Amino acid sequence: MVKKNNMNNEMKNLHNTYPITNMKGLKTIGVMVRKHNINEIGEKQNPSKRNLDKQIRTLHKKLKKGNSVYTEYSIEKNSDNIGYHTHLIIHFKDRDKVNEILYNFIGGKEWSIREIGLNTFNNITGKYGVIHTEEIFNENKFRRYINKRNQSKTLI
Repeated sequence: MVKKNNMNNEMKNLHNTYPITNMKGLKTIGVMVRKHNINEIGEKQNPSKRNLDKQIRTLHKKLKKGNSVYTEYSIEKNSDNIGYHTHLIIHFKDRDKVNEILYNFIGGKEWSIREIGLNTFNNITGKYGVIHTEEIFNENKFRRYINKRNQSKTLI
């Protein structure tokens, strides 16, 4: 019996959370990014999964400048099996800064509100693709959704 309790205590110690994930006052949004690159000729082409991963890491670095941010993301194939898209959960303090960086990331023109059924999304279409952002009411449910195909990664 004593060994079992020691084992449970050891398991609890193995799963320490990062300090930033326990920060108070962080807001959360869900983001879906459909990104494309433009080649030398000016044609749109879908980025590879590796290239998209690199772009998301760069986006995270830009989000971190002057803002307390951590990002969870998952890259999955589009439903037509051509290209990829990314789902992100962004935890942040300054929403305006996050919106500005997303705006620049996609080469956008202006934010608009899009309603699908009862859901409302902030939407931006730009030179390099489309971004949808939405409020997350149940973080675990959204996390399960982005993990439906691939395990998500966390950037701190």
